Amino acid sequence: MDFDVLISGGEVVDGTGAPRRRVDVGISGGRVVAVDRLEGSSAARVIDARGLTVAPGFIDVHVHSELARLGGVDQFAGVLDGVTAELMSPDGFSWAPLPPQRLREVKDYLQVFYGDPDIGWDWTSVADYLALFEGRIPNHLVPQAPHLAIKVAAMGWKPGPPSDEEARAMRSHLVEWLDAGAVGMAAGLEYQPGALSDVSELVDLCRVVAGAGGVYAPHQRGYWSRVASGCRESFDIGRRSGVKVHISHLAMDDAAASMLEEAQASGVDVTFDMYPYSAACTHLLMMLPEWAQAGGYQASMERVTSPSERQRLRPETAVRIAERGEITLSSVENGEELEGRSLGDLASESGSQDVDFLFDLLAGHAGRALAVYHWPESVDGEAILARTIAHPLYMGSTDGIYMGSRPHRRGFGTFARIVGEHVRGGTLTLEQAVRKVTALPAERFGLHDRGVLKAEMWADVTVFDPRALADQSTWENPRVSPSGIAHVLVEGEAVVSGGRVTGALPGRIVGRS
Repeated sequence: MDFDVLISGGEVVDGTGAPRRRVDVGISGGRVVAVDRLEGSSAARVIDARGLTVAPGFIDVHVHSELARLGGVDQFAGVLDGVTAELMSPDGFSWAPLPPQRLREVKDYLQVFYGDPDIGWDWTSVADYLALFEGRIPNHLVPQAPHLAIKVAAMGWKPGPPSDEEARAMRSHLVEWLDAGAVGMAAGLEYQPGALSDVSELVDLCRVVAGAGGVYAPHQRGYWSRVASGCRESFDIGRRSGVKVHISHLAMDDAAASMLEEAQASGVDVTFDMYPYSAACTHLLMMLPEWAQAGGYQASMERVTSPSERQRLRPETAVRIAERGEITLSSVENGEELEGRSLGDLASESGSQDVDFLFDLLAGHAGRALAVYHWPESVDGEAILARTIAHPLYMGSTDGIYMGSRPHRRGFGTFARIVGEHVRGGTLTLEQAVRKVTALPAERFGLHDRGVLKAEMWADVTVFDPRALADQSTWENPRVSPSGIAHVLVEGEAVVSGGRVTGALPGRIVGRS
Protein backbone atom coordinates (compact mmCIF):
# COMPACT_ATOMS: atom_id res chain seq x y z
CA MET A 1 0.00 0.00 0.00
CA ASP A 2 1.24 3.48 -0.86
CA PHE A 3 0.78 6.48 1.47
CA ASP A 4 1.46 10.17 1.43
CA VAL A 5 3.06 9.85 4.88
CA LEU A 6 4.15 6.75 6.78
CA ILE A 7 5.03 7.05 10.49
CA SER A 8 6.95 3.88 11.22
CA GLY A 9 8.33 2.11 14.25
CA GLY A 10 6.75 4.19 16.98
CA GLU A 11 4.55 3.30 19.93
CA VAL A 12 1.02 4.45 19.14
CA VAL A 13 -1.04 5.85 22.02
CA ASP A 14 -4.27 6.31 20.10
CA GLY A 15 -6.15 8.63 22.48
CA THR A 16 -8.81 6.16 23.62
CA GLY A 17 -6.95 5.16 26.77
CA ALA A 18 -6.10 1.76 25.29
CA PRO A 19 -2.60 0.40 25.93
CA ARG A 20 0.15 1.60 23.61
CA ARG A 21 0.99 -0.55 20.57
CA ARG A 22 4.07 -0.71 18.38
CA VAL A 23 2.41 -0.18 15.00
CA ASP A 24 2.76 2.15 12.03
CA VAL A 25 0.45 4.93 10.87
CA GLY A 26 -0.32 5.42 7.18
CA ILE A 27 -1.75 8.74 6.01
CA SER A 28 -3.19 9.78 2.65
CA GLY A 29 -5.32 12.73 1.60
CA GLY A 30 -4.95 14.32 5.01
CA ARG A 31 -6.59 11.36 6.79
CA VAL A 32 -5.39 8.30 8.66
CA VAL A 33 -5.74 5.29 6.36
CA ALA A 34 -4.22 2.54 8.48
CA VAL A 35 -2.88 1.97 12.00
CA ASP A 36 -1.20 -1.43 11.72
CA ARG A 37 2.02 -3.23 10.92
CA LEU A 38 2.80 -1.70 7.54
CA GLU A 39 6.21 -3.17 6.70
CA GLY A 40 6.89 -3.06 2.98
CA SER A 41 4.62 -0.09 2.37
CA SER A 42 5.96 2.93 0.55
CA ALA A 43 5.24 6.60 1.08
CA ALA A 44 6.19 9.98 -0.28
CA ARG A 45 7.51 10.78 3.20
CA VAL A 46 8.56 8.34 5.90
CA ILE A 47 8.91 9.49 9.52
CA ASP A 48 11.13 7.23 11.61
CA ALA A 49 9.40 7.14 15.01
CA ARG A 50 11.52 4.46 16.66
CA GLY A 51 11.81 5.26 20.37
CA LEU A 52 9.04 7.83 20.09
CA THR A 53 5.33 8.00 20.96
CA VAL A 54 2.81 8.66 18.19
CA ALA A 55 -0.41 10.29 19.42
CA PRO A 56 -3.30 12.36 18.13
CA GLY A 57 -2.58 16.08 18.02
CA PHE A 58 -3.26 17.79 21.32
CA ILE A 59 -6.40 19.95 21.66
CA ASP A 60 -6.28 23.16 23.71
CA VAL A 61 -9.79 23.93 24.97
CA HIS A 62 -9.06 27.36 26.48
CA VAL A 63 -6.46 29.69 24.92
CA HIS A 64 -6.38 33.35 23.88
CA SER A 65 -4.48 32.58 20.69
CA GLU A 66 -6.52 33.28 17.60
CA LEU A 67 -4.95 36.61 16.63
CA ALA A 68 -1.46 35.47 17.67
CA ARG A 69 -1.70 32.53 15.26
CA LEU A 70 -2.08 34.93 12.32
CA GLY A 71 1.56 36.01 12.62
CA GLY A 72 4.28 37.33 14.88
CA VAL A 73 6.63 35.83 17.41
CA ASP A 74 4.06 33.44 18.92
CA GLN A 75 2.44 32.15 15.73
CA PHE A 76 3.87 28.66 16.20
CA ALA A 77 3.82 28.45 20.02
CA GLY A 78 0.90 26.00 19.97
CA VAL A 79 2.29 23.51 17.47
CA LEU A 80 5.68 23.57 19.22
CA ASP A 81 3.81 22.26 22.29
CA GLY A 82 2.13 19.54 20.19
CA VAL A 83 -1.22 21.34 19.73
CA THR A 84 -3.13 20.86 16.48
CA ALA A 85 -6.49 22.44 17.43
CA GLU A 86 -7.43 25.36 19.70
CA LEU A 87 -10.87 26.52 20.79
CA MET A 88 -11.65 30.16 20.02
CA SER A 89 -13.40 32.84 22.13
CA PRO A 90 -12.31 31.74 25.63
CA ASP A 91 -14.11 33.67 28.38
CA GLY A 92 -16.58 34.76 25.69
CA PHE A 93 -13.98 37.09 24.11
CA SER A 94 -14.37 37.85 20.40
CA TRP A 95 -15.21 40.60 17.92
CA ALA A 96 -18.21 39.38 15.91
CA PRO A 97 -20.93 39.98 14.98
CA LEU A 98 -20.60 43.69 15.81
CA PRO A 99 -21.42 46.95 14.05
CA PRO A 100 -18.40 49.29 13.60
CA GLN A 101 -18.80 51.40 16.76
CA ARG A 102 -19.40 48.37 18.99
CA LEU A 103 -16.45 46.61 17.33
CA ARG A 104 -14.21 49.53 18.35
CA GLU A 105 -15.50 49.35 21.92
CA VAL A 106 -14.87 45.61 22.21
CA LYS A 107 -11.47 46.00 20.55
CA ASP A 108 -10.55 48.60 23.19
CA TYR A 109 -11.70 46.33 26.01
CA LEU A 110 -9.84 43.24 24.71
CA GLN A 111 -6.70 45.00 23.47
CA VAL A 112 -4.88 44.22 26.72
CA PHE A 113 -5.29 40.49 25.97
CA TYR A 114 -4.77 40.46 22.20
CA GLY A 115 -2.99 43.65 21.15
CA ASP A 116 -3.89 45.66 18.08
CA PRO A 117 -2.63 43.67 15.07
CA ASP A 118 -3.11 45.10 11.60
CA ILE A 119 -5.96 42.86 10.46
CA GLY A 120 -8.37 45.42 9.04
CA TRP A 121 -10.96 45.40 11.83
CA ASP A 122 -13.64 45.97 9.20
CA TRP A 123 -15.88 42.91 9.42
CA THR A 124 -19.42 42.88 10.79
CA SER A 125 -20.51 39.24 10.39
CA VAL A 126 -19.31 35.99 11.91
CA ALA A 127 -18.55 34.58 8.45
CA ASP A 128 -16.36 37.55 7.52
CA TYR A 129 -14.49 37.34 10.80
CA LEU A 130 -13.79 33.62 10.41
CA ALA A 131 -12.67 34.20 6.81
CA LEU A 132 -9.68 36.13 8.23
CA PHE A 133 -8.00 32.86 9.14
CA GLU A 134 -8.15 31.07 5.79
CA GLY A 135 -4.66 29.99 4.72
CA ARG A 136 -2.98 31.95 7.53
CA ILE A 137 -2.76 29.65 10.59
CA PRO A 138 -0.54 26.65 11.45
CA ASN A 139 -3.12 24.70 13.47
CA HIS A 140 -6.91 24.54 13.52
CA LEU A 141 -9.18 27.00 15.30
CA VAL A 142 -12.51 25.73 16.63
CA PRO A 143 -15.28 28.35 17.00
CA GLN A 144 -17.20 28.94 20.19
CA ALA A 145 -19.97 31.52 20.32
CA PRO A 146 -18.66 34.49 22.36
CA HIS A 147 -21.11 35.73 24.98
CA LEU A 148 -19.31 39.08 25.30
CA ALA A 149 -19.73 40.01 21.63
CA ILE A 150 -23.24 38.58 21.45
CA LYS A 151 -24.35 40.67 24.43
CA VAL A 152 -22.63 43.90 23.36
CA ALA A 153 -24.09 43.59 19.86
CA ALA A 154 -27.60 43.29 21.29
CA MET A 155 -27.56 45.70 24.25
CA GLY A 156 -24.17 47.33 24.71
CA TRP A 157 -22.59 47.47 28.15
CA LYS A 158 -25.61 48.49 30.20
CA PRO A 159 -26.76 46.64 33.34
CA GLY A 160 -30.11 44.97 33.81
CA PRO A 161 -31.90 42.16 32.00
CA PRO A 162 -32.31 42.32 28.23
CA SER A 163 -35.61 43.48 26.81
CA ASP A 164 -37.60 40.99 24.73
CA GLU A 165 -36.14 42.57 21.58
CA GLU A 166 -32.59 42.43 22.96
CA ALA A 167 -33.05 38.80 24.03
CA ARG A 168 -34.20 37.92 20.51
CA ALA A 169 -31.16 39.71 19.08
CA MET A 170 -28.84 37.75 21.39
CA ARG A 171 -30.39 34.46 20.35
CA SER A 172 -30.07 35.46 16.69
CA HIS A 173 -26.36 36.29 17.07
CA LEU A 174 -25.83 33.00 18.92
CA VAL A 175 -27.50 31.07 16.09
CA GLU A 176 -25.23 32.84 13.60
CA TRP A 177 -22.23 31.40 15.45
CA LEU A 178 -23.77 27.94 15.80
CA ASP A 179 -24.57 27.90 12.08
CA ALA A 180 -20.89 28.71 11.45
CA GLY A 181 -19.92 25.52 13.34
CA ALA A 182 -19.51 26.82 16.89
CA VAL A 183 -19.21 23.93 19.36
CA GLY A 184 -21.05 25.86 22.07
CA MET A 185 -20.93 29.19 23.89
CA ALA A 186 -18.14 30.55 26.09
CA ALA A 187 -18.78 33.24 28.68
CA GLY A 188 -16.73 35.40 31.05
CA LEU A 189 -18.84 36.17 34.09
CA GLU A 190 -16.08 38.08 35.91
CA TYR A 191 -15.49 40.27 32.85
CA GLN A 192 -17.70 42.91 31.27
CA PRO A 193 -20.49 42.79 30.26
CA GLY A 194 -20.96 39.14 31.30
CA ALA A 195 -20.61 40.14 34.96
CA LEU A 196 -23.89 42.03 34.51
CA SER A 197 -25.78 39.01 33.17
CA ASP A 198 -28.29 37.25 35.38
CA VAL A 199 -28.95 33.54 35.34
CA SER A 200 -32.18 33.80 33.35
CA GLU A 201 -30.35 35.48 30.44
CA LEU A 202 -27.75 32.71 30.40
CA VAL A 203 -30.35 29.95 30.69
CA ASP A 204 -32.22 31.43 27.73
CA LEU A 205 -29.09 31.34 25.56
CA CYS A 206 -27.96 27.94 26.84
CA ARG A 207 -31.28 26.39 25.79
CA VAL A 208 -30.33 27.34 22.23
CA VAL A 209 -26.85 25.86 22.73
CA ALA A 210 -28.32 22.65 24.18
CA GLY A 211 -30.66 22.35 21.20
CA ALA A 212 -27.61 22.33 18.92
CA GLY A 213 -25.83 19.72 21.06
CA GLY A 214 -23.26 22.28 22.18
CA VAL A 215 -21.39 23.04 25.40
CA TYR A 216 -21.59 26.01 27.77
CA ALA A 217 -18.03 26.94 28.83
CA PRO A 218 -18.00 29.67 31.50
CA HIS A 219 -15.27 31.53 33.27
CA GLN A 220 -17.71 31.35 36.12
CA ARG A 221 -18.66 33.95 38.70
CA GLY A 222 -16.41 32.67 41.44
CA TYR A 223 -13.31 30.54 42.11
CA TRP A 224 -11.33 29.68 45.26
CA SER A 225 -13.14 31.34 48.20
CA ARG A 226 -16.22 31.83 45.99
CA VAL A 227 -16.04 28.52 44.14
CA ALA A 228 -19.22 27.14 45.74
CA SER A 229 -21.37 30.04 44.57
CA GLY A 230 -19.69 30.08 41.15
CA CYS A 231 -20.18 26.36 40.61
CA ARG A 232 -23.76 26.35 41.88
CA GLU A 233 -24.66 29.05 39.36
CA SER A 234 -22.97 27.11 36.53
CA PHE A 235 -24.77 23.92 37.52
CA ASP A 236 -28.10 25.73 37.89
CA ILE A 237 -27.73 26.96 34.32
CA GLY A 238 -26.96 23.40 33.22
CA ARG A 239 -29.98 21.93 34.98
CA ARG A 240 -32.44 24.59 33.80
CA SER A 241 -31.28 24.66 30.17
CA GLY A 242 -30.21 21.04 29.67
CA VAL A 243 -26.83 22.20 28.33
CA LYS A 244 -23.55 20.37 28.89
CA VAL A 245 -21.31 22.45 31.20
CA HIS A 246 -17.55 22.80 30.91
CA ILE A 247 -15.98 25.02 33.59
CA SER A 248 -12.91 26.95 32.51
CA HIS A 249 -9.66 26.81 34.54
CA LEU A 250 -10.97 25.18 37.72
CA ALA A 251 -8.38 24.09 40.30
CA MET A 252 -9.36 21.04 42.32
CA ASP A 253 -9.23 21.82 46.02
CA ASP A 254 -11.62 20.17 48.51
CA ALA A 255 -14.38 22.70 47.86
CA ALA A 256 -14.24 22.33 44.07
CA ALA A 257 -14.12 18.53 44.28
CA SER A 258 -17.19 18.54 46.52
CA MET A 259 -19.06 20.79 44.08
CA LEU A 260 -18.34 18.45 41.15
CA GLU A 261 -19.59 15.46 43.15
CA GLU A 262 -22.76 17.40 44.01
CA ALA A 263 -23.29 18.31 40.35
CA GLN A 264 -22.90 14.77 39.08
CA ALA A 265 -25.23 13.46 41.78
CA SER A 266 -27.89 15.90 40.58
CA GLY A 267 -27.53 14.91 36.93
CA VAL A 268 -25.46 17.81 35.57
CA ASP A 269 -23.22 16.83 32.65
CA VAL A 270 -19.97 18.58 33.59
CA THR A 271 -16.26 18.66 32.73
CA PHE A 272 -13.51 21.20 33.39
CA ASP A 273 -10.04 22.30 32.32
CA MET A 274 -7.00 23.83 34.02
CA TYR A 275 -3.43 24.83 33.18
CA PRO A 276 -0.66 23.08 35.18
CA TYR A 277 0.82 26.14 36.89
CA SER A 278 0.20 27.63 40.34
CA ALA A 279 -0.23 31.14 38.98
CA ALA A 280 -3.05 32.88 37.11
CA CYS A 281 -2.93 35.70 34.57
CA THR A 282 -5.42 38.41 33.67
CA HIS A 283 -5.65 42.17 33.36
CA LEU A 284 -5.01 44.48 36.31
CA LEU A 285 -8.47 46.03 35.91
CA MET A 286 -9.70 42.76 37.45
CA MET A 287 -8.42 44.07 40.80
CA LEU A 288 -11.17 46.71 40.79
CA PRO A 289 -14.48 45.77 42.42
CA GLU A 290 -17.10 44.47 40.01
CA TRP A 291 -19.17 47.66 40.17
CA ALA A 292 -16.11 49.66 39.06
CA GLN A 293 -15.60 47.45 36.02
CA ALA A 294 -19.21 47.89 34.86
CA GLY A 295 -19.77 49.75 31.61
CA GLY A 296 -16.71 48.50 29.78
CA TYR A 297 -13.25 49.88 29.17
CA GLN A 298 -14.03 53.59 28.91
CA ALA A 299 -16.15 53.64 32.08
CA SER A 300 -13.41 51.88 34.07
CA MET A 301 -10.79 54.33 32.84
CA GLU A 302 -12.92 57.30 33.86
CA ARG A 303 -13.13 55.86 37.37
CA VAL A 304 -9.40 55.21 37.86
CA THR A 305 -8.52 58.71 36.61
CA SER A 306 -11.03 60.47 38.89
CA PRO A 307 -9.68 61.41 42.36
CA SER A 308 -13.11 61.12 43.97
CA GLU A 309 -13.81 57.74 42.36
CA ARG A 310 -10.40 56.47 43.47
CA GLN A 311 -11.34 57.21 47.06
CA ARG A 312 -14.50 55.13 46.63
CA LEU A 313 -12.54 52.34 44.96
CA ARG A 314 -9.62 52.25 47.36
CA PRO A 315 -10.90 50.05 50.25
CA GLU A 316 -12.38 47.26 48.12
CA THR A 317 -9.46 47.28 45.67
CA ALA A 318 -6.94 47.03 48.51
CA VAL A 319 -8.75 43.97 49.88
CA ARG A 320 -8.78 42.30 46.45
CA ILE A 321 -5.02 42.89 46.06
CA ALA A 322 -4.35 41.51 49.55
CA GLU A 323 -6.23 38.28 48.71
CA ARG A 324 -3.67 37.50 46.01
CA GLY A 325 -0.15 36.22 46.28
CA GLU A 326 2.71 37.99 44.49
CA ILE A 327 1.48 40.05 41.53
CA THR A 328 4.05 40.33 38.71
CA LEU A 329 3.49 42.55 35.69
CA SER A 330 3.66 40.58 32.45
CA SER A 331 2.56 43.18 29.88
CA VAL A 332 2.24 46.96 30.20
CA GLU A 333 1.36 49.07 27.18
CA ASN A 334 4.20 51.58 26.65
CA GLY A 335 5.83 50.32 29.84
CA GLU A 336 8.08 47.40 28.96
CA GLU A 337 10.55 48.46 31.67
CA LEU A 338 7.90 47.48 34.24
CA GLU A 339 7.37 43.98 32.85
CA GLY A 340 8.70 41.22 35.05
CA ARG A 341 8.56 43.46 38.14
CA SER A 342 6.29 42.81 41.12
CA LEU A 343 3.56 45.29 41.98
CA GLY A 344 4.65 45.30 45.63
CA ASP A 345 8.30 46.09 44.83
CA LEU A 346 7.36 48.87 42.42
CA ALA A 347 4.99 50.38 44.98
CA SER A 348 7.67 50.29 47.70
CA GLU A 349 10.22 51.93 45.42
CA SER A 350 7.76 54.71 44.64
CA GLY A 351 6.90 55.22 48.31
CA SER A 352 3.22 54.39 47.80
CA GLN A 353 0.76 51.70 48.83
CA ASP A 354 0.10 48.82 46.41
CA VAL A 355 -3.43 50.03 45.73
CA ASP A 356 -2.35 53.59 44.90
CA PHE A 357 0.46 52.40 42.66
CA LEU A 358 -2.05 50.17 40.85
CA PHE A 359 -4.36 53.14 40.23
CA ASP A 360 -1.45 55.24 38.94
CA LEU A 361 -0.27 52.41 36.72
CA LEU A 362 -3.70 51.90 35.18
CA ALA A 363 -4.21 55.64 34.68
CA GLY A 364 -0.75 56.11 33.17
CA HIS A 365 -0.92 53.19 30.75
CA ALA A 366 -4.51 53.42 29.45
CA GLY A 367 -5.55 50.55 31.72
CA ARG A 368 -3.70 48.09 29.51
CA ALA A 369 -1.67 45.99 31.90
CA LEU A 370 -1.60 42.24 32.45
CA ALA A 371 -0.24 40.50 35.52
CA VAL A 372 0.72 37.02 36.65
CA TYR A 373 -0.96 36.30 39.98
CA HIS A 374 1.09 33.72 41.85
CA TRP A 375 -0.90 31.60 44.27
CA PRO A 376 -0.36 32.48 47.96
CA GLU A 377 2.30 30.49 49.81
CA SER A 378 -0.42 29.08 52.06
CA VAL A 379 -1.71 27.07 49.09
CA ASP A 380 -0.01 23.73 48.25
CA GLY A 381 0.05 24.41 44.53
CA GLU A 382 1.76 21.24 43.36
CA ALA A 383 -0.61 18.97 45.31
CA ILE A 384 -3.67 20.82 44.02
CA LEU A 385 -2.42 20.68 40.43
CA ALA A 386 -1.69 16.95 40.62
CA ARG A 387 -5.19 16.34 42.06
CA THR A 388 -6.68 18.52 39.33
CA ILE A 389 -4.93 16.78 36.45
CA ALA A 390 -5.74 13.31 37.80
CA HIS A 391 -9.46 14.06 38.14
CA PRO A 392 -11.60 11.97 35.73
CA LEU A 393 -13.47 15.05 34.46
CA TYR A 394 -10.30 17.03 33.69
CA MET A 395 -8.93 17.98 30.27
CA GLY A 396 -5.91 20.11 29.40
CA SER A 397 -5.76 23.79 28.51
CA THR A 398 -3.16 26.55 28.47
CA ASP A 399 -5.21 29.75 28.93
CA GLY A 400 -2.25 31.20 27.02
CA ILE A 401 -2.13 34.98 26.57
CA TYR A 402 0.50 36.14 24.09
CA MET A 403 1.24 39.71 25.16
CA GLY A 404 4.24 41.55 26.59
CA SER A 405 7.84 40.54 27.22
CA ARG A 406 6.95 38.30 30.18
CA PRO A 407 3.82 36.36 29.21
CA HIS A 408 2.65 33.56 31.47
CA ARG A 409 4.63 30.35 30.85
CA ARG A 410 1.43 28.34 30.37
CA GLY A 411 1.18 29.46 26.72
CA PHE A 412 4.40 27.61 25.91
CA GLY A 413 4.89 24.53 28.11
CA THR A 414 1.49 23.30 29.28
CA PHE A 415 1.13 20.10 27.26
CA ALA A 416 4.74 19.11 27.81
CA ARG A 417 4.01 19.35 31.53
CA ILE A 418 0.80 17.31 31.38
CA VAL A 419 1.93 14.57 28.97
CA GLY A 420 5.60 14.60 29.95
CA GLU A 421 6.33 15.70 33.48
CA HIS A 422 3.07 14.61 35.12
CA VAL A 423 3.37 11.18 33.53
CA ARG A 424 6.95 10.69 34.69
CA GLY A 425 5.94 12.03 38.12
CA GLY A 426 3.16 9.45 38.46
CA THR A 427 0.10 11.71 38.29
CA LEU A 428 -1.16 9.87 35.20
CA THR A 429 -0.19 7.04 32.91
CA LEU A 430 0.85 8.05 29.41
CA GLU A 431 -2.37 6.63 28.01
CA GLN A 432 -4.48 8.60 30.50
CA ALA A 433 -2.60 11.83 29.83
CA VAL A 434 -2.93 11.55 26.06
CA ARG A 435 -6.65 10.85 26.35
CA LYS A 436 -7.17 13.99 28.48
CA VAL A 437 -5.65 16.21 25.78
CA THR A 438 -7.00 14.44 22.65
CA ALA A 439 -10.01 12.12 22.58
CA LEU A 440 -11.74 13.52 25.68
CA PRO A 441 -11.85 17.17 24.47
CA ALA A 442 -12.67 16.06 20.92
CA GLU A 443 -15.63 14.02 22.16
CA ARG A 444 -16.77 16.73 24.55
CA PHE A 445 -16.79 19.49 21.96
CA GLY A 446 -18.19 17.53 19.02
CA LEU A 447 -14.99 17.08 16.99
CA HIS A 448 -15.88 13.52 16.14
CA ASP A 449 -13.41 13.13 13.27
CA ARG A 450 -10.38 14.07 15.41
CA GLY A 451 -8.76 13.16 18.71
CA VAL A 452 -8.19 9.44 18.01
CA LEU A 453 -5.70 7.71 15.74
CA LYS A 454 -7.74 5.32 13.66
CA ALA A 455 -8.70 4.88 10.03
CA GLU A 456 -10.79 7.66 8.42
CA MET A 457 -9.97 10.26 11.10
CA TRP A 458 -8.21 13.48 10.12
CA ALA A 459 -4.46 13.04 10.46
CA ASP A 460 -3.68 15.54 13.22
CA VAL A 461 -0.68 13.82 14.83
CA THR A 462 1.95 14.64 17.45
CA VAL A 463 5.12 12.54 17.69
CA PHE A 464 7.20 13.02 20.85
CA ASP A 465 9.87 11.49 23.06
CA PRO A 466 8.09 10.61 26.33
CA ARG A 467 11.38 10.61 28.24
CA ALA A 468 12.41 14.09 27.05
CA LEU A 469 9.03 15.88 26.86
CA ALA A 470 9.39 18.77 29.31
CA ASP A 471 8.58 22.43 29.81
CA GLN A 472 11.69 24.56 29.23
CA SER A 473 10.16 27.97 29.93
CA THR A 474 10.94 30.08 32.99
CA TRP A 475 9.23 33.11 34.50
CA GLU A 476 12.22 35.20 33.43
CA ASN A 477 12.31 33.70 29.92
CA PRO A 478 8.85 32.29 29.13
CA ARG A 479 9.05 32.22 25.33
CA VAL A 480 10.95 28.91 25.18
CA SER A 481 9.52 25.87 23.42
CA PRO A 482 9.39 22.55 25.28
CA SER A 483 11.83 19.72 24.64
CA GLY A 484 10.72 16.37 23.25
CA ILE A 485 8.28 17.37 20.47
CA ALA A 486 9.69 15.76 17.33
CA HIS A 487 6.97 16.05 14.67
CA VAL A 488 3.52 17.61 14.41
CA LEU A 489 1.20 17.01 11.47
CA VAL A 490 -1.96 18.98 10.75
CA GLU A 491 -4.18 16.97 8.40
CA GLY A 492 -1.06 15.11 7.25
CA GLU A 493 1.07 18.20 6.58
CA ALA A 494 4.17 18.74 8.69
CA VAL A 495 4.10 21.92 10.76
CA VAL A 496 6.92 20.71 13.02
CA SER A 497 9.63 18.41 11.66
CA GLY A 498 12.66 17.31 13.65
CA GLY A 499 11.63 19.66 16.43
CA ARG A 500 11.56 22.73 14.18
CA VAL A 501 8.67 24.59 12.59
CA THR A 502 8.36 24.18 8.85
CA GLY A 503 6.46 27.41 8.22
CA ALA A 504 3.48 25.53 6.77
CA LEU A 505 0.03 27.00 7.46
CA PRO A 506 -2.46 24.17 6.87
CA GLY A 507 -4.76 25.05 9.78
CA ARG A 508 -8.37 26.00 9.18
CA ILE A 509 -11.60 26.78 10.96
CA VAL A 510 -12.97 23.45 12.19
CA GLY A 511 -16.52 23.30 13.55
CA ARG A 512 -18.77 20.57 14.93
CA SER A 513 -18.44 17.37 12.91
